[in-house]
Amino acid sequence: MIRVFIFGISGRMGQILAHNLPDDFTLSGCGNSSRIDEAPSDVIIDFSAASATKKVTALADKLNCPLVIATTGQSESDNALIRDCARRHAVLKSGNMSIGINLMTHLCEMLRGVGKCEIIETHHDKKLDAPSGTALMLKDASGASKIHSLRLSSVVGEHKVVFGLDNETITLTHSACDRKLFALGALKAARWLINQPHGLYSFDDFLSSKKHPSLFHSER
Repeated sequence: MIRVFIFGISGRMGQILAHNLPDDFTLSGCGNSSRIDEAPSDVIIDFSAASATKKVTALADKLNCPLVIATTGQSESDNALIRDCARRHAVLKSGNMSIGINLMTHLCEMLRGVGKCEIIETHHDKKLDAPSGTALMLKDASGASKIHSLRLSSVVGEHKVVFGLDNETITLTHSACDRKLFALGALKAARWLINQPHGLYSFDDFLSSKKHPSLFHSER
């Protein structure tokens, strides 16, 4: 049984994660920026906010366990704390825990340079950061020159990467249909991370390391 500590459990994604734990996971502890209920754990999954980076990396030291960071919008000082934490623990940080988005990133890398590229990303109007961490990740992969950010209603998340060639365009689109997909992706990554040595990992490291037997199947 994998003992998971959920940091950010009071938020929307923390609640979704807590209610979708697969049979080989058990909730060992939880916390947020104002309260932490500590308990021995095998892995921490952080779905809080970038402002909690100092607290969640300190928690990894205190519990002496791996850390999955599923938040975006970190500053350079936040990233320095994450890199320092990775010297002692296995840390996986990703702007998006979706398997589909990370496969899309590979396609963007393949198409990089074929023509001018721009990105359109749409999210719900409560999302704090713009552009999204995912859009920035796709920009790095595709070489896009611009990101257009829309904040509309209750859209879970949609990303379009458009490559313009002579007399034609190539459009890659990913639509998130349910926020649960991010929780399930984080759980798959956590299951892999607990067997890795200390270091800083990406979701791509997880996807590339081996063919996970349940990679494309639901956890529930």
